[in-house]
Amino acid sequence: MTTSKYQESIKDLASADDAKRLKALRFIKNSVIGNKTKKDLYIQLGVVQKLVDYLTLPDATSYLLKIQAATVLGSIAYGKDENVNAVVSAGAITPLLDALALRPNVPVIEAIREKRKLLEAVTRALKSIFTCPRTPKDDIFTEKHISDLVALLDATSTYLCQQGQPSATSESLSFGMIAEFTAAVIAKCCDTQEQQMQLASAGVIPPLVNLLHSGHVKAQEAALDALATLCRENSELGEIIIHAKPIDSNQLTTATMLDFVRDKCPNMRLIAATCLTNLYRTGIFIEPFTDIVLVVLPALVKLLKDPANDIQERAPLVLADLVKDSEDMQKAAYDADAISRLAELLASVSSKDNDEDSEEPIGVPGVGSVAKRKEKVRENSLIAIAAATLLKEECRSQAISSKVLPHVVTALQSKYPHVRLAACQCAKSLSRSVSNLRTSLVDAGVAAPLLKLLQDESIVVQAAACGALCNLTLDFSPMKKSVIDAGAIDRFVEYSRSNDSKLQLNGVWALNSLLYKADLSAKKAVMKSLTYDALIELLHEPNPGIQEQALEIVRNLVCGQQEDIEDVIEGIGRDDLLDVLECKLQVTSNMGLEGEDSTTMISILEPALYIVINMSSSSEEPRTMLMSRPNIVNSVIHHLSHESPKIRVAALWCIINWTWINSDHDEDALVERINRLQALGVEQKLQAMEKDSSRDVRDRVRTALDQLTSIDT
Repeated sequence: MTTSKYQESIKDLASADDAKRLKALRFIKNSVIGNKTKKDLYIQLGVVQKLVDYLTLPDATSYLLKIQAATVLGSIAYGKDENVNAVVSAGAITPLLDALALRPNVPVIEAIREKRKLLEAVTRALKSIFTCPRTPKDDIFTEKHISDLVALLDATSTYLCQQGQPSATSESLSFGMIAEFTAAVIAKCCDTQEQQMQLASAGVIPPLVNLLHSGHVKAQEAALDALATLCRENSELGEIIIHAKPIDSNQLTTATMLDFVRDKCPNMRLIAATCLTNLYRTGIFIEPFTDIVLVVLPALVKLLKDPANDIQERAPLVLADLVKDSEDMQKAAYDADAISRLAELLASVSSKDNDEDSEEPIGVPGVGSVAKRKEKVRENSLIAIAAATLLKEECRSQAISSKVLPHVVTALQSKYPHVRLAACQCAKSLSRSVSNLRTSLVDAGVAAPLLKLLQDESIVVQAAACGALCNLTLDFSPMKKSVIDAGAIDRFVEYSRSNDSKLQLNGVWALNSLLYKADLSAKKAVMKSLTYDALIELLHEPNPGIQEQALEIVRNLVCGQQEDIEDVIEGIGRDDLLDVLECKLQVTSNMGLEGEDSTTMISILEPALYIVINMSSSSEEPRTMLMSRPNIVNSVIHHLSHESPKIRVAALWCIINWTWINSDHDEDALVERINRLQALGVEQKLQAMEKDSSRDVRDRVRTALDQLTSIDT
């Protein structure tokens, strides 16, 4: 392709003749708009730096040139991250932000009118630049620039609201675009809570709320998007947004958003649903469950069928955010048939990767590469199914009955890492099912691709595959054998030594799952690879999650016959094992967890107590060994008064096993243990627990008391 006329236009930019420079800028603008090839060409010809230099010229003498330069920069940056990088590297952000400054000492609306075409071009360019997630945000947050942005948004939103109905005049349309683009920039600059708070402190929320009532649809959508990002995981700003009211109105912002969820425009409905979902997740939404379930959730389910633009890509992620970590919301999703609709969407895009010529309906006609759109819809549908099936068995049943498993297995073998990752997350959620449903996963052939993903090029995918296998190896002896035969034990051991905390945790967790209800030969196979020395190190890891799983490994190792227990005592060492138990049973004082939440403490205490229980269940020698340590005995008795019922139950089982007799030959040892427990006041503690709030505790108390008082001492 000849480049002479394009090179000539670059030369003309250096002309001293303003008319010639303006003509060249218009030629470049007309060449690059909508043309990726010409954008790349002009970047190579060095146009970006010249355009940035134009932005630094004074308004008074170069107003028209600056408008064209900003327009071309915005066009070059639009649609491709590499182009944004070129614009950013040329230093475009600062002069573009500087161009937002309004002339002082004149009414703000008049100051905007003086340069509204330039403001329109500049804000459009900034929107294109900040759409790229890698664009640096620091320059936005200088005092001058953040003040200019808010002033511009405040003035344009007030102007638009006072107009009432949108006007078709060029000024009204221009003000609407300036407000839209400015709100869009703000929406892309809320990556951290610090940034959210800076923007809120600068006064950005009231004008965004005003824009919701401006009547300019695109400005309303941008304002909703900005409010959604401002309140994401930020309850303080969520509270402010909920109670914010627009000019001349008493309508709460949330009521306005609920109206938008019912809007005819799919994009408006989705953005409003996103904003309400983010508010709901802060925990401060007004009457959250009713409004979300009756309005937002059905709207999202309906949007799953809407092929407009990128709706089907985005809606599953909003749905995932809405239902994750909430049993009530997952039940509502089940009732709304959301999982079945997600399964349909997944099925419609689960043909072979990059199958551009498929004649089957794919459900995402949109703009751009069909293969890329299918990839994104498939990934996000899997993420949503994973979120919707995480906590409730009926949701998992609905997913499996909706025939998602073949598509999950196919996605595990996708050439796209993000699809493989989402499929692993989905397999992990579904594998939390009761055994008959987990059998469905095994029968569907999920094991082989998961095992293969343990060697994936992505560490994140490896960790996710490992997490899914953790659940699948719990009850299935054939599955355990497949994992062992595939050499996965060594891989899990390798993970357990990883510097990546997620991978390390999942590796230890997977080893623990393999040991659950395992026979002695499987235990020996795991420990031959892991080694007891490495296990001791894991027991003292700073990460409480890894400590918990390491303790669970010991718990599973000592579950069984006397030979199982003796193998562990020999492997760890008698004194070292007792030292570990002594330390973990005094978790609140010895583990440095003061100030940690009680859940963390319980996660350490519970497996430690069950190690004591399992060791005390078979023969006399381990009981005697445990009770040789006063700190272990005193800790168990102390935990009879623990605030958690399950810790009280575990402590009671320790007492029950210590007061159980295996044979008449052990009666003398039993009497000695009972005398010691009596002297420590255990009987009085048990009597005080007879009216415990937990039925399980009360039942165990009766057994413990019966055994404690059954032998004359």
